[in-house]
Amino acid sequence: MLKVLKEDESYLVSMIQVRKLNTLFSELIGQQLNSLVSISGRTVVFDLGEIESIDKDGLCTLLTAAEIAAAVGSKFHLCNLRSEIEELISKNNMQEAFNILPDQEAKENFVFEMDE
Repeated sequence: MLKVLKEDESYLVSMIQVRKLNTLFSELIGQQLNSLVSISGRTVVFDLGEIESIDKDGLCTLLTAAEIAAAVGSKFHLCNLRSEIEELISKNNMQEAFNILPDQEAKENFVFEMDE
């Protein structure tokens, strides 16, 4: 369900075969994300480019990953968000909870082969 590319202690994560981060998938995705961000010193970039929608449970999954990362001293970033997802984050006043990277910055700062 998650595609993970690793370069040193940086991880680029994207979802495969799933277009929605919702109740159906959020628990499994959360477990996988949380295991990545729970180790101090890691940088995890979650590419949401293929995600068309996120519900409340999906948003809570992302928030939990961000909180775990902050608590253990790792970094959790989001990138490649559709405008609808950015709007959802904004409507829920959660902009401060997430570090959202501009797409170009994510590509320049992380040495991954990003799928085009």
